[in-house]
Amino acid sequence: AGPAAPAAATALRRELAGLAPEDRAERLLRLVRDEARTVLGTEEVEDGLPFKDLGFDSLTAVEFRNRLNEATGLRLTATLVFDHPTPAALAAHLGAELAPAAQDGPRAEDDTVRAALAAIPVARLREAGLLDGLLELAGLRPAPHPDGDGQAGPAPIDAMDAESLISMALDGLGGDDDAL
Repeated sequence: AGPAAPAAATALRRELAGLAPEDRAERLLRLVRDEARTVLGTEEVEDGLPFKDLGFDSLTAVEFRNRLNEATGLRLTATLVFDHPTPAALAAHLGAELAPAAQDGPRAEDDTVRAALAAIPVARLREAGLLDGLLELAGLRPAPHPDGDGQAGPAPIDAMDAESLISMALDGLGGDDDAL
């Protein structure tokens, strides 16, 4: 392994990020073929041929997995060649595992924003005065509409006193305030 392994994995990830999706798939297939040839000591590896037919056994499968771990920076399972039985299937699996690091376009940006928002505690959003706005943007809370007198609509629940909360609950159940 050594210090060159993380550098190689980082270089591979950078290379993949700069490639179009079809070129990424071909690059990963080339990686799988190269590592399989090295482990098996053969010249040719057919993409659609099962690893067991290529000559893999449990020992070579573990060596192959270790080499792919180093090359990609992933933590792959020891049963990798059995779970993804052909070089083409394994390359597709690696592409899916590495996709978050290699995505482009708005989806990657959306995922980044979602991850950032999920990492912020709700209490912190509330303290910053952002929670209500985010909930409105998400469509989870109606935007306050000004009344005829220019005042905003009903107060948020966390700003209500106990009597207002009870009144609101009873109104929502069709209850009668005078019944208390």
